[in-house]
Amino acid sequence: MAHKLDSKNSTPNTSTTHDEVNTGIHSTESINTSHQVLREGKARKLSPKSTNHVFYQIGREQVDGELYVRLIGNEGGGMHSKEWVSLNNVLDIITTQEKPFKSSCLKGVFQSGSANNAVFLAACIRGMGLTIQSDKSVFLHVLAPDFDIQRDELLSLGEQSTDSE
Repeated sequence: MAHKLDSKNSTPNTSTTHDEVNTGIHSTESINTSHQVLREGKARKLSPKSTNHVFYQIGREQVDGELYVRLIGNEGGGMHSKEWVSLNNVLDIITTQEKPFKSSCLKGVFQSGSANNAVFLAACIRGMGLTIQSDKSVFLHVLAPDFDIQRDELLSLGEQSTDSE
């Protein structure tokens, strides 16, 4: 089944390693050209009944140099925002949770209000290796055992991009 993407976005390559679709650094000609896309990836949706994926990009903002993440598509339907959200804000939220947390804690990083935004983003951060499923519920999250390693790898994307300019 083909996944739904905005016609301005190209279909990601489906050959993956650790849920990454494309690790090459390139500029994007999609909706917002103020971000340099550093990585594209896909992650399984949270529902155990679904085999569908959500697709995301990690990019560096050209002006402030900060890393951002955005949802770019999904299989099986569901509206969502394509706005860039601060990766640091996402990391701050998930690292301050003291117990297994719901996807809804991520609602605040989005300006637009699609009900799917937080859930799809939670699936993406799980796909990035930052969180894992809680023992209590498939819909609750806890930091991954190797969270620090995964976080540092993601944050190094911005440094590699800056070094290559």
